[in-house]
Amino acid sequence: MRPRVSAVIVSYRSREALAQCLPSLAACREQVALEVIVVDNASGDDTVPWIRAQHPWVHVIENAENEGYACGVDRGVEHATGSVLLVLNPDCVVPGHSLERLVGALEADSRLAAVAPALLDDTGRVARSCGRFPTLWSLVCDHLGPARLLPNSALFGSYKYGERPMESLRDVDWASGAALLIRRSAWDKVGELDRNIFMYMEEVEWCRRAVACGYAVRYVPEARFVHYGQRSSSQVPTRTYLHNLR
Repeated sequence: MRPRVSAVIVSYRSREALAQCLPSLAACREQVALEVIVVDNASGDDTVPWIRAQHPWVHVIENAENEGYACGVDRGVEHATGSVLLVLNPDCVVPGHSLERLVGALEADSRLAAVAPALLDDTGRVARSCGRFPTLWSLVCDHLGPARLLPNSALFGSYKYGERPMESLRDVDWASGAALLIRRSAWDKVGELDRNIFMYMEEVEWCRRAVACGYAVRYVPEARFVHYGQRSSSQVPTRTYLHNLR
């Protein structure tokens, strides 16, 4: 049977995170027709044989070298067969009822290219995981500190809708690629992620193209995923920060 949803996960030395993520997706398969594709970006550890031994239902793509996150997602989507794509970080845990809500929200409105859940950390706090398209001012505030000092300010925190409660948001400019549910027909029209972006901001750039094509992106606070944080990127913090800034 053809899956309804294809989850694409890019892994880089993420076995510990996958040990929580993959069982949550296995449980989702009891409610949603779901295939899972893990693209391993040359982790150089035992992640790939571990997945094949412990989770044989997962389709694993083993890259010979780390070509970046965007490239990994694009390679995974090339093998996806579902009508809906779930681009997912390996350090996310996905409740089945939340995945169903996301799929329902996407399929209910043909204007939508993508929908995103609320992302909770392990303490239950909701992250500011979506925002407006960046301007030079908003990026200066975000990177140099004013947005962190005054996150609820309309002047300094506007990049991530800091002046508005998260539960009040609906259509947004962009949403985090940590967990982004994308209509496959929109992906085919908008195009793949920009492989010139090694890591970070690739979802913002993709959402900008989607909006230019006449689509919208929606935040669905009723759907709640757990996101444990930047585990892969934290292994090379200086490099990933510079990619983000560029």
